[in-house]
Amino acid sequence: MIFSKVLPYKKIIEQLGDRETKIAIISCNGCARICGCGGFDGANKLRFKLIRDGYNVTDVIVVLYACSELSLKELKRKIKLTSEIKTIISLACSAGWACITRNFPDKKVINATEDIGLIVIDKEKEVFKLTLPYKKFEHQAKNEYEIGTGELVSRKKIIKLEA
Repeated sequence: MIFSKVLPYKKIIEQLGDRETKIAIISCNGCARICGCGGFDGANKLRFKLIRDGYNVTDVIVVLYACSELSLKELKRKIKLTSEIKTIISLACSAGWACITRNFPDKKVINATEDIGLIVIDKEKEVFKLTLPYKKFEHQAKNEYEIGTGELVSRKKIIKLEA
């Protein structure tokens, strides 16, 4: 699985253009949801910020795996994005962004995330661990993060004081 984080809000809006443009958000419900940047929660969090700031977000679509051509082809069959939508914001890893871009060639597709590296999940502890970070994030190797939020888990050591 790929660990992605949402870009700073300012970097996302810098890519949008004017506020009247109709926008759709396509969010991944796989890796991106587990990492806290996608799924319904991630999409709605971004949607409400954009609407609050006057952007015209008309659609929020959550797909099982944005990196899957099958998921997106099924999506295109069930949901027709109107020609009025000019911009799609991708809340997925770079593979999901590339897949969305291929499937909607007539739309401007913004990648609103940055890939950190590959992860493994420990469902019992409700964490995921960064096992193979990308070069820029090597210093974060072996860090653990909360499933669903992507927040760094700090392990506080308990020191036993002797009297």
